[in-house]
Amino acid sequence: MTHRTTITAVPRRGTASVRGAAESWAGELVPRDEGRVARLLAADPIQNAYLRSELRAGLSPGEWWGVEVGSRLTSVVSGGALLVPWITRSEDAGLLVRALSGRSIFMLVGPSRSVLELHRALGRPARDVREPQLLLAVARGSLAGAPPAPLRRATPTDLEELVVAAANMHREEMGVDPLAIDAGGWRRRMAHLIDRGWSWVWRDRGRILFKAELSAWTPEAVQIQGVYTDPDVRGRGIATAALASMCRALLADTALCTLYVNHYNAIALSLYRRVGFSSVSTFATVMY
Repeated sequence: MTHRTTITAVPRRGTASVRGAAESWAGELVPRDEGRVARLLAADPIQNAYLRSELRAGLSPGEWWGVEVGSRLTSVVSGGALLVPWITRSEDAGLLVRALSGRSIFMLVGPSRSVLELHRALGRPARDVREPQLLLAVARGSLAGAPPAPLRRATPTDLEELVVAAANMHREEMGVDPLAIDAGGWRRRMAHLIDRGWSWVWRDRGRILFKAELSAWTPEAVQIQGVYTDPDVRGRGIATAALASMCRALLADTALCTLYVNHYNAIALSLYRRVGFSSVSTFATVMY
């Protein structure tokens, strides 16, 4: 392998550390590693829906890091300031942290074990740790028979109202106003989701009653995020009908709809279970 980022000083093709009889290497991955990353993530296509979706766009240098034991890839992490890890061996977390040295990290999110092991290896105090977050999934045969809703994919004409609705949702969920931090970046993010066909809205008289986005798409699973109902119309069945309609449309092209939710959010859990979602695993989020 070439063009690697060395993290330790036991020579093996220029980059390695040693654990028993097996040599371990960690560093930046390059496009030629794409097949190996795909095979590693395929071991759990549901928990790894986000990483597998990102990989569909290609493995870009500077965005993926991995651990190799012998010739076998055992763990990966992807992202920028927000990192999503998949760690199969506890000892890989420390190697990844050393490979990521010098990078600004403000959030970890993903499968619980991977996130918490990377957090412990970082050794940094967290502003907030949300764990467990329940990873839920629904398939075609489990989807509730809710009435159809006038839900549709968002278009550029929805952008201004969607920016505000999404910011309200983020403020309510995370306690942070994204418009106060980076309004231009937030607007570009929402415009990108619209362009990809990953944003869905239910509007009435110019007002967004319900909205949700996708954070990942693969043939095996999509991941839904940003589920939000205008507070003035909550409790009227709008979210149930809208989310069921969204899942019904998505399940024509994928096997599962997934999402994750804080374990203490009883109202959201009740909504998702009415739609037909059930628990399949746990996620965690760590904010610095």
